[in-house]
Amino acid sequence: MHITGIGINADGRRGNFCLAHASEDLSYFQRCGFDAVEVPVHHLDVLVGGRLRRQDVDRVRATIEPFDFAYTVHAPERLNLAHPQKGSRGQVEIRLEQDVFVACLDFCAAIGAQVMVYHSGLIALHSVAFGLEDIPDEEELEQAREREVSALKVLLPLAMERGVVVAMENRDPHPWEIATLVRAGIPPDQLLRYHAGMVIPNLIRQIEDVNHPSLGLTLDYGHLFLAAHHCGFDYLSAVHQAAPYVRHLHASGNCGRLGGVFDGLRTRIPYGDGDLHMPPGWGTIPQEETLTQLPDYEGICVLEIRSRFWQHFPDAQQTMRRMLQRVVARQQRTG
Repeated sequence: MHITGIGINADGRRGNFCLAHASEDLSYFQRCGFDAVEVPVHHLDVLVGGRLRRQDVDRVRATIEPFDFAYTVHAPERLNLAHPQKGSRGQVEIRLEQDVFVACLDFCAAIGAQVMVYHSGLIALHSVAFGLEDIPDEEELEQAREREVSALKVLLPLAMERGVVVAMENRDPHPWEIATLVRAGIPPDQLLRYHAGMVIPNLIRQIEDVNHPSLGLTLDYGHLFLAAHHCGFDYLSAVHQAAPYVRHLHASGNCGRLGGVFDGLRTRIPYGDGDLHMPPGWGTIPQEETLTQLPDYEGICVLEIRSRFWQHFPDAQQTMRRMLQRVVARQQRTG
């Protein structure tokens, strides 16, 4: 394992990352000891209607350039090449999704980011939850899977031209998805059929079908820990299975509990519910055992931590650094 830097999500101090406070926030991350920052492009209002506002991109670049960070970029979470939003006449708006994707790649190139995080599109229940569509059948799910593969085959050469690796992130389960299935009369244990992006074999299949060197995995092991507990697969075995494909790493802490109807961190943290994005070491994820499954990983480890915990950022990066050092030392001893 060769970690080239420990990073932090740029919205981790305020819950938002805006240009007005960017210098102050980046200065804080610098004092905390971080080496890298992951920038959520959708927080900066530089991307509107699938197009970049170039003058604002220039302002962002001028603001972040004085800081000695490696930068990565997180694309909008709703960006979805498998299940695009539909227009007013019900047509699939895949072209708009592709425009947003390319604009994100251009933003990466503008700020010198070599990694763009893209959430797997294999999540099928958003429109169903709002009553806009029926539960998709197997044929529709397979068409969506193939749609994402086809789109990525077109988009990945553009990523390579810009020197960007697209790292597809594994997703996590949500209570609203369970509620959607229950309302439709479908057993909750069928969630994986409609949210295939939670498990590693499905993402590996997408990556292998696209077959491009600029595509790999973002392993979010907080997401994977929740999915393993909910879906009943072995967590550490899944990390091991992902390892050859991992190009980017997201680290955090949670308790592996999906939770239920309660929302908001102040109600969920006492019970350990959901994707809490706590500092690594908080919760029950076996952090060092996880990292041990990634002996050949080379890249940045981004701590994705909620802004609620910003005062703990210095301790979080030091804790992560010590864990990584222990894992590397064990690997060296065992050859």
